[in-house]
Amino acid sequence: MQRETLYRYRDIISDFDAFMQAIKSERIVTVRWNPHKVTRAELIEELEECFASVEEVEWYKHAFRLGKVEKPGKTLAHALGHYYIQEESAMLAALVLNPEKDSYVLDMCAAPGGKTTQLSALMENTGTIVANDKSIPRLKSLVANVSRLACLNVVVTWNDASKLATKERFDYILVDAPCTAEGNLQEKITLMPRKTRENLSRLQKALLRKACELVKPKGTIVYCTCTFAPEENERVVSSVVQECDLKVLPLKLKLPHEKGLESFGSEGYCSEMKNTMRVYPHHLNSGGAYIAKLKKRG
Repeated sequence: MQRETLYRYRDIISDFDAFMQAIKSERIVTVRWNPHKVTRAELIEELEECFASVEEVEWYKHAFRLGKVEKPGKTLAHALGHYYIQEESAMLAALVLNPEKDSYVLDMCAAPGGKTTQLSALMENTGTIVANDKSIPRLKSLVANVSRLACLNVVVTWNDASKLATKERFDYILVDAPCTAEGNLQEKITLMPRKTRENLSRLQKALLRKACELVKPKGTIVYCTCTFAPEENERVVSSVVQECDLKVLPLKLKLPHEKGLESFGSEGYCSEMKNTMRVYPHHLNSGGAYIAKLKKRG
């Protein structure tokens, strides 16, 4: 059977030519400052000593673009945990969740730790972040990154997040769901089989339902993926929003993006999906991302 390609999204991406050009282009490297270890000024000085180009990201003062460089992790500053290599689009979810200091946070699928360590920085190492993952090999990377970046408010756990059994309830929950990762495609435009997408959609719904169970009344959930597939994005969020007592909050980040979809093909979604965000590779010369911010009524 012939596999689907990115051309299935031609009708939902307003500048499809720019999208395809970005998919086939080499992306720039971005890094995120770790305030647990150094000041911002100290990091800029270190980066300028190591890299020919250091550009501040206008919409996020903690991030810097280094251009198209090789081996950005082969520096002393990286080894010491002064910065974390992370695509711009991957920095969005933690900013949208925006946990307050001293809060209780669950990162359901946390490895390798990019969003966990960013949450720790946003919380200034206060409160508690439970960083969970069910993959032992990925947990090793999570533990290593939490340690390297001196995230003292992080507890690492090993569980299937969709089956978490705990009486604890959280102020904030991040569901960075396993997905087909179409947003990370470069050059190749062939997608995973439809069956894989459908299987992941069921898992994603289970994760989001569990998050609804574990979040406190009036607590906040952010659901995100790095795929373009509406079956893994709007379908999942729309379905669970209608099952659970959730409100979809509008997103206020000022950066290029497109609104979430209210329909795709013959499938319709609830009107609140327009409050969710789609970021495509040509928006930030980065990977793709889908983000929804949900509030539990109560």
